[in-house]
Amino acid sequence: MEDGKESALSKQLMVKTLLGYGIFGAVQVLYRLISGWRTSSRMRGLLEDMPAANGDGHDQPVGWINDLLANLHRIHDWRLEVSGGQAISKSLGFSWHPGMYVLIANDPEIVRHILKDEFNKYTKPDKALDPIWFYFQEFLGDGICVRKHGVGSEDNGEDWGHMRKVSSQIFSRKNFNSLMNEVFVEKAEVLRRFLQRSRGETKQVDLQSCFFNFTFDGIMRIFFGEESNTAVGVPNKYGKAFDTAQNNMKFHSVDSIGPYIFFSAFLPWPLGGRHGGLARWLWDRLSPRYRTMKSACRVLDREADRLVKKCRDDPQLPERRDLLALFIQAKFSADFVKQMVLHLIIAGRDTTACLLSWTFYELTRNQDVQSRLHDEIMQKLPPGTKLDMKSLSASEMPYLNGVIYEALRLWPPVPFDPKMAFEDDVLPGGWKVPALAQVAYSPYNMGRDPKRYTEPEAFRPERWIPFTAPSQHEFPVFQAGPRICLGMDMALFEAKTATVELLRHCRFEMVPGQDITYGDKITMDIKSNGKEEFLVYVSDW
Repeated sequence: MEDGKESALSKQLMVKTLLGYGIFGAVQVLYRLISGWRTSSRMRGLLEDMPAANGDGHDQPVGWINDLLANLHRIHDWRLEVSGGQAISKSLGFSWHPGMYVLIANDPEIVRHILKDEFNKYTKPDKALDPIWFYFQEFLGDGICVRKHGVGSEDNGEDWGHMRKVSSQIFSRKNFNSLMNEVFVEKAEVLRRFLQRSRGETKQVDLQSCFFNFTFDGIMRIFFGEESNTAVGVPNKYGKAFDTAQNNMKFHSVDSIGPYIFFSAFLPWPLGGRHGGLARWLWDRLSPRYRTMKSACRVLDREADRLVKKCRDDPQLPERRDLLALFIQAKFSADFVKQMVLHLIIAGRDTTACLLSWTFYELTRNQDVQSRLHDEIMQKLPPGTKLDMKSLSASEMPYLNGVIYEALRLWPPVPFDPKMAFEDDVLPGGWKVPALAQVAYSPYNMGRDPKRYTEPEAFRPERWIPFTAPSQHEFPVFQAGPRICLGMDMALFEAKTATVELLRHCRFEMVPGQDITYGDKITMDIKSNGKEEFLVYVSDW
């Protein structure tokens, strides 16, 4: 009898507990939706006068999502079409959630405003509102590429400023810069010899893969002091793990946009709520892509631990010039060093590889440009001539510089860059921006603006001769203001070095029948016939 009473009491307690949690959850979700609706309504009100992006649905809450999904395979051209001809245009987000509000800016004055004049108001997106940014941080950790600054940060940007200051000091050191010169020249020669062995009318070479290997090998020596020879087929554990983590992160983050927002908005804590709660945690663990990403990240961490220990134990540490050694000698923690170097790899390795891939894509499409560039190289920098910053400068090699800048104009490695407003603001032109809206500038769009460039779709290196450095805000390929890319000179020198070394000895022709489009990396790589590759024939001049 007593057991029956206890069982009945337990059931009653369970029912009351579930009922209480149900009421608690319903109230919590209702409050979240009402709060989200109020915030979203306020955002729409402030954006009322801003023109909507061209196309269907951009003036209605997430009415543009189907159009976006239909154009994912050509997303950069789609953004150009829907925002072209407008200084800024809006795509409205959810009516019950302050996410997915995206404003595309194509006006240099607006770019200057968000990257310089009101720099402290615009920073990395809030990962609670942006699933892609959440998983990007899952991949990269808490380093400079994901750390907020200004009013959007908890410390008013002190950590970001410290990371930026340290990195700028490292990049300006003469011994580090001289190491870059040595390594880029050496690795370019290695790549050139590899390609020369692939000469012939029937031997197809994936040139994009070669460039990613070339930039990775250089980065490993310059950043870690570690010898790497992926350009000639020697596998590298760190490089393989990096690519695996990045690719799986990208696909999983896109797959998770809908579930992440649903869990955050419609499930009560702890099942849902901020960052998706337990439901998002379970969703991730059930995803093969997420598990593969995390497994690759653990490999990166172990390899970084090995490299840090190897560097610290090196009796020649004071003489070393690599980035890892310089950070360690500056007494930074191992975790700080590992994260900083990982972030600098994604900022410097992929971007330069993409620049080289699109440069040679244009050279193979425009054989007359390739021939003229070869002539300039053979006249001024024939085989055996030393390559350095001065010999590769715009004044010494104007056509080479024009080719590189024309590739950057048409195919910027980072074609679209969103910043989130963390305070209400007013842009040049009087456009109001509500807090939590993302203002994205598009180097891809700006480089194709017929108001700035005659025949913008044409590859014309001559438009950069004589060379005048473009305004950072007119040409934000390397960002601008306090965010200006620290590795800009390094990237340009690496790209020019590889281009000269290869064209001194080899001529390149695109393999016919390739359907060239955009790849699936974070940066703007090439995809050909569904694969991330760019096939060429290599021959002698």
